[in-house]
Amino acid sequence: MSGSQLAQQVQVSAQVYDVASLRPEKWKADANSRQDAQAGILSIRRNLTYAVPELVKQLQAAPDSLNANFRLYRNLNALYDTLSALAESAGAFAPREQYDPLAADLGQLDQLRHQAADRIEQLAGASDAELSRLRTQPATPAKPVTKVIVDDEQPKPKKKSKPATTPQTSSQ
Repeated sequence: MSGSQLAQQVQVSAQVYDVASLRPEKWKADANSRQDAQAGILSIRRNLTYAVPELVKQLQAAPDSLNANFRLYRNLNALYDTLSALAESAGAFAPREQYDPLAADLGQLDQLRHQAADRIEQLAGASDAELSRLRTQPATPAKPVTKVIVDDEQPKPKKKSKPATTPQTSSQ
């Protein structure tokens, strides 16, 4: 899978995640669990609104960038951890109609994480091969340095010498 394809899948998936339909305030849980779930929902919304679009944009601009791919992968892992905790709470305390879509989103996010990891592994392998090739390539001898000396000073004009005058003797 190319970096552009991965970016497109992440972008589409981020728009589909169904955390907006969760109502933790109605869950059969204690106040701390409901508060943690609400914090997780807000965190996921912020991530999907701000971080994911920027990371996707960077990946689309440079699909073969190991750095851009890794940054997206790292974000997907953080998003997965938060969504996983939220899904676990929803599975324990929420009605089934709230949990099922969340579980499906979690499965889709897990697939994206694995695809991103495979992409990074592929890019790292290509990078290692290129480095190895460059290290084993014989060094080309350096060209001899040619020195060019530029003398910008103008030569001083030589004084014209006057012809030597010899005293003339008069013959008388």
